[in-house]
Amino acid sequence: MTGSGQFRRQRRLALSVAIDTVGAGVFLPLSLLYFVTVRHFSAAAAGTAVTVGSLASFAVVPLCGRAVQALGPKSCLLVSNLLTAGGYGLFFVAGHPAAVTAATFVVTASDRLYGAAWPTLVARLAKPEELTRWFSAVTVLKTTCLGFGTLAATALLALAGGRGLEVALALNSASSLLAAALLLGVPVPAAEPPANTAARSNTRAALRDRPFLSLVASQTLLSAAWLIPTVAFPLYLVETLHQPAYWPTVVVAVRYATATGLQMRVTRGLSGWSRSRVLRLAIAAAGAAIALTATISTAPPAFQGPLAVLVAATLALAELASKPTAAAAAVSLAPKGDEGPYMSLFQLTWTVSYAVGPAVIGVGLDNPPLLWAALAGCVAASALAHRLRAPLRRSPPDRLPAEAPDLRKRVEAPDLSP
Repeated sequence: MTGSGQFRRQRRLALSVAIDTVGAGVFLPLSLLYFVTVRHFSAAAAGTAVTVGSLASFAVVPLCGRAVQALGPKSCLLVSNLLTAGGYGLFFVAGHPAAVTAATFVVTASDRLYGAAWPTLVARLAKPEELTRWFSAVTVLKTTCLGFGTLAATALLALAGGRGLEVALALNSASSLLAAALLLGVPVPAAEPPANTAARSNTRAALRDRPFLSLVASQTLLSAAWLIPTVAFPLYLVETLHQPAYWPTVVVAVRYATATGLQMRVTRGLSGWSRSRVLRLAIAAAGAAIALTATISTAPPAFQGPLAVLVAATLALAELASKPTAAAAAVSLAPKGDEGPYMSLFQLTWTVSYAVGPAVIGVGLDNPPLLWAALAGCVAASALAHRLRAPLRRSPPDRLPAEAPDLRKRVEAPDLSP
């Protein structure tokens, strides 16, 4: 059975993910507007408070890995949903920037816990050869639901203004509680206990695992490119290139349509490739997209919008090839049944760029050629980090006990062939 078919059989889990993601889509696009319009903060104060709270949440990443080890992934997902609901509830009473920072910290810390627990849960439910298809199926589901949530947010804002923002916040909090209730009925197989409890994985061991760290570094650097269609282009096309205001909408729509419509087809098409080869292809496609981005300003105005759409589609294809494959590779590299600390670090591959990227792009758009060069440098560094994985793999592993070298070989060798 395919990973997507297996995921469809987990109906309560699929429904939990869908409801939680729709709720996020309803409120997250409007979160800063909520603080400005309803809570009457300045945009600068609200943005700073949210950024500080988000960055502070990275301090709990090691604790999240330990929590997954101690409580199990399902329990941690439940705790994460409850914390998310409570954190968004605090937004209703946040009357000072410090309170916004604290509430944001609760929400984003719960996201850090979710990011550690979710791949670990998938590792319990999916066979090793199904991991990529599972992560692809979840990506399609979440992307679709996020789009529906964003459309609902736009409708609420148009129909009810500030009151609609409060409704969106309440719906987001309620969706987390409902997602937690649905998770209660999801059966999760117990993990095999580690053979040597003294040698259990931890954050320090994951940081010493050079192939895994190379994967994290490569994917974190690559994720800077994913921000171009949704963060950079809306400002760049309208403010810098003076294109009609509909082009950013077209760009974002194409990005999401490509991801939703082609995710499973691309996954099936690449199923015969090694994970290393798929990741190299994604890095190359991202580099080509950035090179094309750098030429947009020199093109005739009539071609600038279509070129941006082409960039968005190329990056979407690279992202939907890279993300599920990298997640499956990370799970395979982690110790079987003890994935929590590894997965807590792996979430940096998408959370770092979304935390600091908007600020960097906002400043960088004062000098677009320099911004594109910097993003190209990130992709080049991603390729280098990925290339370093192969020779480092020949080194003895740091994190497995001496009695398990054969297990390590069986886990790694099939996935990292040239």
